[in-house]
Parts: sequence; structure tokens; C-alpha cells
Amino acid sequence: MKQSGILFTMRKLITVFILGCFFTSSAWAIQEDKIASVMENKIDKVLSILQNKENQKENKVKEIFSIMDEVFDYKLMSRISLGKTWKKISNDQKASFYQLFEKKLKASYIDKLDLYTDEKIKILDAKQVKKNRIKLLTNVIGKDEIYEINYKFYKAKSGEWFIYDVDIIGVSIIQTYRKQFASFLQTKSFDELLKTL
Repeated sequence: MKQSGILFTMRKLITVFILGCFFTSSAWAIQEDKIASVMENKIDKVLSILQNKENQKENKVKEIFSIMDEVFDYKLMSRISLGKTWKKISNDQKASFYQLFEKKLKASYIDKLDLYTDEKIKILDAKQVKKNRIKLLTNVIGKDEIYEINYKFYKAKSGEWFIYDVDIIGVSIIQTYRKQFASFLQTKSFDELLKTL
């Protein structure tokens, strides 16, 4: 597959990736033995929204966010994406980054919503990789190809499980941002990074 084709596939999978997964920190989360069933239910609801041709795009976005926001820990994702820089910045800078990063992710999702073309999502297995880490293995089934998407869950102190990262065809979304931000901050300031978000 040519590089342009890979980039298009990545953009499309980020859209399908269930999508609306742009995230707020929430008091609601998933119990360990319910991860697969809860995610399957949420994914089915999201796909139903996407497949409704009569529903306006703005309404689709709101409905999808309301379904998927609950299971993501956006604060942790923000911290991971900045790596060591997170500890070096002020609380005000953290708050600004948190808000801007969320807006960036949501804007990116909204822009790509029209790329969805009736792909299906199949949950394969919830695999415990560490005591406090679970990976939910899923496939995106398109007309001609099947792609792997893995949701990474961590166990919070409350005992509930939240998503902190997603791998799309072997590429971590949060680690990708982390590399981009680290490269940017080698030559520019954190405040300059905020201006780019």
C-alpha cells in the first residue's frame, strides 16, 4: 500500500474508531467483567447513529459524544501525550493544554465524520496484559479489508476501568501525539505549543 493510501486509511480508521471517542473525564466507567459487553453495546449505538442518513451531522456528533465520552480518561491521555513535560509545566498550563487538546481531537473527529462508509466493528477479545491493564481487541470490517483497533484500558483507584489509549493498525494515537509534541518542544516553548492546538 502506498504512503498516501496508508494515510487515508489511518484518517478513516480514526473516524470509525468509535468514534466520538473524544473524551471527557467522567465519574462513570466500566467494571472489568463488563468491558467487552459495554463496549459492544456502545459501538452498536454509535454505528447506528452513523448509518442514519437522515440525521444531521451536528446531531450525530452530539449523540456519539454522549455515548462514548464516559469511558475515556482524557486527563490521563493528556498527561501521557506530554510525557516528562507534564511535570514541568504549571497547573494553569496543564488546564489550558487539557482544554485545547480536547478541542483539537473533537474538531479532527468532526472533520472526518463524512469518511464513514458503513464499516462494521467486531469485538474479538478482552485480553489482560498486566494486573491493571486490559486490551480490548477489535476489528474494523470494511468492504475490501479488515483493520485492527485495540482499546487500552487501565484500572483506576476506584476499581473501574477507563480507556487511556487506542492502537489503530498498530499505531498508538497517544504515543503519536507524544512524539510530535516532544519534537516540537525541542526547539520551541510550551506556550508556542499551546498556540498550535
